[in-house]
Amino acid sequence: MTAEMTRFSRRVFAVVLIVGLVAAGAYAIQILLLAFAGILLAVLLRAAGTWLHDHARLAIPWSMATVLISFGAFLFGTILIFGVQIANQADQLFWAVSQAYNQFHEKLAAYHIAGSIQNGGLNLETPATAAASSAVWMAAAMVMVLFLGIYLSTNPALYTDLFLSFFHGKTRTRVTELLESIASALRWWLAGQLISMAIVGAITVLGLLLVGAPMAIPLGVLSMLLTFVPYVGAIASGVPAVLLAFTKSTHLAMWVILVYLVAHVVEGYIVTPLVQHRLVYLPPAMILTTQFVMHLFGRVIGLTFATPLMVVGMVLIKELYFRQDWTETTEEAA
Repeated sequence: MTAEMTRFSRRVFAVVLIVGLVAAGAYAIQILLLAFAGILLAVLLRAAGTWLHDHARLAIPWSMATVLISFGAFLFGTILIFGVQIANQADQLFWAVSQAYNQFHEKLAAYHIAGSIQNGGLNLETPATAAASSAVWMAAAMVMVLFLGIYLSTNPALYTDLFLSFFHGKTRTRVTELLESIASALRWWLAGQLISMAIVGAITVLGLLLVGAPMAIPLGVLSMLLTFVPYVGAIASGVPAVLLAFTKSTHLAMWVILVYLVAHVVEGYIVTPLVQHRLVYLPPAMILTTQFVMHLFGRVIGLTFATPLMVVGMVLIKELYFRQDWTETTEEAA
């Protein structure tokens, strides 16, 4: 009877623990997604350091130091160079939007309905407060991701050994293989994304410069970064460029729309199929579905990292359910 009660107590404890972990994960989904973003950054930095170690024959510490310094210089240089331009253009955009709103208000006044809108009040205090709060939270999230990426990339064995200490025997070996397969899949996916991002950024910058659009280089960098989010990022990257073009002329806005269409048609129908054929193939319908589901749970952060999470899920399903080795697929694709 005592043994049965002990087994029953252990099962109840296990169920309560699992439910508690699921509830905690659901409550802190955005924190977990930021942790995953840090892991993804660590995979990228470590892959770059390993590549430099293999080709330049530098010791791993020196390779990682070189990668981190280069990454820091690129990050802060981008913020320093383009931040001033973006701030100046933001002032111009705010002025143009204010002018457009005044013109819209004057047109409504002709139909005697502007008074109702004015009485209702256009309260900018609440949106401004929300925007400031979001900006502070975003800055804190970026700092968290950066530090996680740096710590995990410089000494990954410390954290993987700590995680693997929960497993023993054959289970530990199998979990180690799963971690290696997931890391390999994420490296290949990141390589494909970087290729697509670079091509979209180059086409966008050249196209915007040719049509004479304002902020061509910053908007090209923004377009390159948002290509990290498949499909949805393509739409989001074009919105500020079109708005800025409309402040100049409608004709220019049409040319800007054409530039973004060309950039993302080339990326979607030429670059991505070729890259995915060689690296990691992800069905478009599954990407969009995963993005929609992750947006429900994690909002913008969930949408941003939905695709790499799908890569992890595909590796786990393939190796645990179908019993197929991920490395065999990548070798065949290569």
